[in-house]
Amino acid sequence: MPSESAPHQATWMAYGATAGAWGTTGVYGMARRAARADLMRIAANLSRFEPVNMLVNPNEMEEARAVLAQVKGELAQSDLREYSTTGVFTNGRAIPNIEAGGKINLIAAPLNDLWVRDTAPLFVRDENGKRAAVDFNFNGWGQADTGAQGWRKDPAKREHGIVDQPIGKDQKIAAFVAKYTHSPLVKTWLVMEGGGIEVDGKGNAICTESYILNDNRNPNRSKAEVEQELHRVLGVNNITWLKGLKVRDITDAHIDFYARFTDDDSVLCAIDDEPESPDYAVTCDNLRVLKQHHRKVIELHAPNYETVQAAVEARQYEGFRFNENGFAAGYIGFYVANGCIILPQFGDSDAHREAFDIVSQSHPDRTMLQIATDGIANGGGSIHCATQQEIPE
Repeated sequence: MPSESAPHQATWMAYGATAGAWGTTGVYGMARRAARADLMRIAANLSRFEPVNMLVNPNEMEEARAVLAQVKGELAQSDLREYSTTGVFTNGRAIPNIEAGGKINLIAAPLNDLWVRDTAPLFVRDENGKRAAVDFNFNGWGQADTGAQGWRKDPAKREHGIVDQPIGKDQKIAAFVAKYTHSPLVKTWLVMEGGGIEVDGKGNAICTESYILNDNRNPNRSKAEVEQELHRVLGVNNITWLKGLKVRDITDAHIDFYARFTDDDSVLCAIDDEPESPDYAVTCDNLRVLKQHHRKVIELHAPNYETVQAAVEARQYEGFRFNENGFAAGYIGFYVANGCIILPQFGDSDAHREAFDIVSQSHPDRTMLQIATDGIANGGGSIHCATQQEIPE
């Protein structure tokens, strides 16, 4: 499997945050509009550098076109600085116009939610260099057919009628994307999600035990069996295992919230500096383990949560209520595309500037865009969670 920083044919996204998945009230339901605008803002900015394929429920195509047009209009009247507390240039690079790198294609397909990092296939090359797509049997982050009903971990969803999120449409996305791209579909017994594995394209990977060695996905499977199958389907030869934390969130601690490889062969490690946070001990242990296995590990500190909450609430989205128990305020959830990086920002100016500098220094040949994605973060995810790269044929 090539690294995310390798050349892309396109980026896949999904116009999710549907009423069935997020509800219509509470911290999730009232963030749907903001999340959908975030999706189109990400897509518009990515299109400056590469094509974007956005999956849209057929009955929501008109709305998707309208939101995209609105976002394009907003960005056309701005140099992006209204979405950024730092600069948006790296090494003096100018930012291309929207769709300079490729079109934003709205593709009709039934779907439940926006998390294509987890529902779309992972693109790989076979021993002859031919492209293929791996379907990892998405089961709703441990929800389906295991007796461990995943979304019941989340009382905020349950209080607003979303007891078990529907996933039936999302379970078909991997096959749909493979067919659309004319990529042979690779099957596996592994149940996992794309956000749960980080690869460098050289046979190295980072994973959390809490998510993949979990009975809600791969019951009665040993670490050795998992490693052997990851080698078969992704070409992974060496895995750094982090402990993670079960039931920390719905994903059981995906790696893309904790560690990422970089263009300069470093590893970025997310650090939570709040001792009362459940991620404080986890990120400290992650740092210790990563330093044992990797030559250069760089700390990427999270913003101050109270500062973030104040900044998000000051933006005054209609009906929006800050998700105090699940707002995903971390910079590790950036996305690497052709010649650029889309990096989140949340309202903590000092932390943003530090994150911008760290990520740009470890990806020296890419233009950096740092934008607000409050709606997606309120749903517990990041820019990375909402994107999936397609490699060239």
